[in-house]
Amino acid sequence: MANRQRAEARRKAAAKAARSEAGGAGGGSKGVMWTIIAALVVVAIGGIVWATRSGGSGSAATDSTTASSGTTAALPDSQPITITGDPLPTFDSGGGKDPAVGKAAPVVDGLNFNGEKMSLNSADGAYMVVFLAHWCPHCNAEVPRLLQWKHSGQVPADLRVIGVATAVSDTRPNYPPAQWFSNKGWEWPVMVDEKIGDAAAGKAATAFGASGWPYFIIVGKDGKVKVRVSGEISVADLNDVVTKAMAA
Repeated sequence: MANRQRAEARRKAAAKAARSEAGGAGGGSKGVMWTIIAALVVVAIGGIVWATRSGGSGSAATDSTTASSGTTAALPDSQPITITGDPLPTFDSGGGKDPAVGKAAPVVDGLNFNGEKMSLNSADGAYMVVFLAHWCPHCNAEVPRLLQWKHSGQVPADLRVIGVATAVSDTRPNYPPAQWFSNKGWEWPVMVDEKIGDAAAGKAATAFGASGWPYFIIVGKDGKVKVRVSGEISVADLNDVVTKAMAA
C-alpha cells in the first residue's frame, strides 16, 4: 500500500513537472514570438516615417519645381510684332558716324510674355531699348550692370527703359527667355520679339538694325535716334552715353 502511494506520488510529481516544463516552453515561445512581432512593428514604423519624410518632402520639392518650370515654360518665346515706319540700317560697331542717328525710329508694337500690349514709340517720351539674348554671355554679364545703374539713381526720370527678348534658341543655354529674365532679376518691362530663325535677330531687332548682343538704342522724345551701342558697356560709360543722348 505504501509502495502504491509512493508510486502515485511520483507519477503526480512527474506529471506536474511535465506540465511546468510545457508551460515554461510555451511561455518562452510566446515571449520570443512577441519579441519578433515588436521588432517588426518598430521596423515597419521606422520605414513608414522614413518614407513619409523622404517621399513627402521630395514630392513637394518636385511638384514645386515642376510647377515653377511648367509655368515659365508655358510663356511664349515669340510674339507677333508690327513695324510702322522704315527700318534702320544695320549698326556697324566698327566706329565712324552712325547713319541712323537723327533718323526717325520705326514704331514697334508687340506683346510681353503675358500677352499684354507694348509699344516702342516716343509718344510717352524718350526711351532706351535693350535687346538681349538669353544664351549670350555678354548679355549675362551686362544685365547686372544695368541693374547696378538703375539702383545707382543715375537713370533719368524721363527715360523709359525696355528690354526685348530676341534671338531665341531652345537649344542654347538659359532657355526659356522668360525664366532667364526672371532669374537675372530684370526690373523693367520686356517685349518678346517675333522669331525669324533659331538664335537670329528677331523682327523688332532687325527693324532697329541690331548687329550683336546686347544692343542698345536710345530714341528721343522727338522720335529720332540719338545713339546706338552694341556689346558690353560699363556703368560709367553707359551713364555718359545716356546723358549725352538725352541732351541731344
